[in-house]
Amino acid sequence: MKMQAEVIREGELEKRSDSLFQLWKKKLDSLSLFPDGHKRAKGKELGFGSILKVDCVERTGKYIYFTIVTKDRKEIDFRCPDQSCWNASITMALIDFQNKRAIQDFKSRQEMEQAAGTQERRLARAP
Repeated sequence: MKMQAEVIREGELEKRSDSLFQLWKKKLDSLSLFPDGHKRAKGKELGFGSILKVDCVERTGKYIYFTIVTKDRKEIDFRCPDQSCWNASITMALIDFQNKRAIQDFKSRQEMEQAAGTQERRLARAP
């Protein structure tokens, strides 16, 4: 069952282009970040499962600059107005996602170990 993805933040956000001139482009749509398998119709989509970390946070008088580093080591540079706190919202949501995934992985390992132990006990009792 798929849950509807929750929008973490909407508002002004600029992304540095990958072109030679590396111009800042305003994103009119929101940057949608959500757990794997959840998609929205428009805007830039980036699953939390593909994000390694939010890095290089720098504050100037007008903007906060930050970089999202993906698991394949791609760096995506963003800037937002100083008071909008995009970087903090993304970082907190990423930590929440990673914690939930770690708990899920732990529970899955426990269930597999319990199932393997039950199977071993059955085999040990067999004549």
